[in-house]
Amino acid sequence: MPRIALALCIILLALTARSASAADPQQQEANKKVVVEFYEKGLNQKDFEAASKYFGPRYTQHNPNAADGPEGFKAFLQFQPIPEKAANSNGMF
Repeated sequence: MPRIALALCIILLALTARSASAADPQQQEANKKVVVEFYEKGLNQKDFEAASKYFGPRYTQHNPNAADGPEGFKAFLQFQPIPEKAANSNGMF
């Protein structure tokens, strides 16, 4: 399970960060703070309501345990075993 959580964190960081060459250091730190807050609230504390404020208009999931969208993330917080068939067609990486 830690590998899946780490993958989610990396994906979120990539989505919130601008290009490394274009982003200023303050913006990069702000982006990191947002990702860590989402990770802490959503995955560690399993507090969907606190984590949901970070969702944009589209939430694409790359974990085979979860469907796309906020409801897919909410269901994922229950940490069911890895399924034989993914709930989405996005691939994990």
